[in-house]
Amino acid sequence: MRATLRRAALALAVLAAPAAAQDARPDLSGNWERYPTVAEPDTVDPRFAPTPIPDPPLKPEYKAAWDVQQKKLAARIAEGQPAGDNYVHCIPDGMPAMMMGMFPMEVMQRPDQVNITQEAFNQTRRIYMNQALPKWDEIDPSFFGRSVGHWDGDTLVVETTGIKDYVTFRWAPHSESMLITERISLIDPDHLKDEVTVVDDHFEKPWSWTWTFQRMKDYKLQEYVCEDNREYVDESGGQNLKVDGN
Repeated sequence: MRATLRRAALALAVLAAPAAAQDARPDLSGNWERYPTVAEPDTVDPRFAPTPIPDPPLKPEYKAAWDVQQKKLAARIAEGQPAGDNYVHCIPDGMPAMMMGMFPMEVMQRPDQVNITQEAFNQTRRIYMNQALPKWDEIDPSFFGRSVGHWDGDTLVVETTGIKDYVTFRWAPHSESMLITERISLIDPDHLKDEVTVVDDHFEKPWSWTWTFQRMKDYKLQEYVCEDNREYVDESGGQNLKVDGN
C-alpha cells in the first residue's frame, strides 16, 4: 500500500513539474519604452545601459553604396533636416527596427504566443512558441517576417526570417534569407534586455548589439495611423513635400 502511494505521489510530481517550470518563467507582459529615453540620454544607469550599435559588417560589394548613402544622411543631419527613411513613405519600420521604435511598445505573453505591438504605426509582431522556424523561401516575405520562440531558462529566444529586402535597419541592405536571433530577458522587474544578432550573406560576420527597455506602469498605447502620404525622399536622401500635385 505504501509503495503504491509513493508511486502515485511520484507520478503526480512528474506531471506537475512542467507546469511548475512554466509558471517560473518570467512574465514579460506590460508596456515598455526604450532605455535611456530620447529626452534623457545622459542619465544612464550602467546596469541597464544598452551596447552601442556598430556599423553593419557589410561585404565590400555592398559597403560602397552604403557609405555613399551615409554621407547623404550626414549632410541632411548637418543641415538640420530629417533623413529620408521608410516613415516618409507611410510604411512601418518592420524588423528589427520596430523593436526600437520612437514610442512605447506593449508585450502580451501567453504560453503559446507572444505578441509585441509598437505604438508607432500600430506595428505588431507575433512570436509562435515551440514551433519550427520555416525556411525563408517557404513563407511570403513581410515587414515582420515569421518569428518562432522558445524558453532557454528565463530567457526568451526568438528567431525571425522572411523580412522584405527593402525593410532595412540603419539602411543596411540584406536578402530575404536574413536571420534575426534575439535573446530577451529581464534584467530586473522593471528593465528588459534584447540581445540581437543578425546574420545574412550581405555581411562578413554576424551583426550584434543589445537594446534595453524600462517598464511603463501607467501607460496605455495610443493609436498611430499614417494618413498623409505627401512626403517623399529626394535624390539627396532628404525629405520633401508634394505640393499642388507636384
